[in-house]
Amino acid sequence: MKVFARPGNIARFMAFLFLISVLFCALQLSAADEDTGDDFWEKYDDITDWVTLRLKLTPEQEESVLPTISQGFERRLELLERYGFSPNKKRPKLSRVQKEEIDAKMLAIGADTRARLVPILNEKQLEELKKIQREFHRDFRHRLFRDKL
Repeated sequence: MKVFARPGNIARFMAFLFLISVLFCALQLSAADEDTGDDFWEKYDDITDWVTLRLKLTPEQEESVLPTISQGFERRLELLERYGFSPNKKRPKLSRVQKEEIDAKMLAIGADTRARLVPILNEKQLEELKKIQREFHRDFRHRLFRDKL
């Protein structure tokens, strides 16, 4: 390890590591920005197929679960429309209080949907549903508070 014996080499190595980390972060941020905007409305468009696969629903479960999931998603879209969001309109300007209201109502819709599915899903499926809802909510909240919804 004689390469690191001189202070100049250590400084160059640290600068190289810093450059790599900055490049990596810039690529991540760029990728995150690419899926903002209209993709939000399409990302969850085929929600039933996605949920069926993630929850590993039986055909019997699909009959009960999918209408409940779809209804919950429709309630979320109606909520957004009440606050002025639409795929064909310019994003409304909202206060922080309004954003927090939307966020809280989104969580309530998710909890209500999950409660309706407790008698139908097994424990493992309920945990996966919680994960799905957390992922959706994290993505939604990020977009809402970044004003990129």
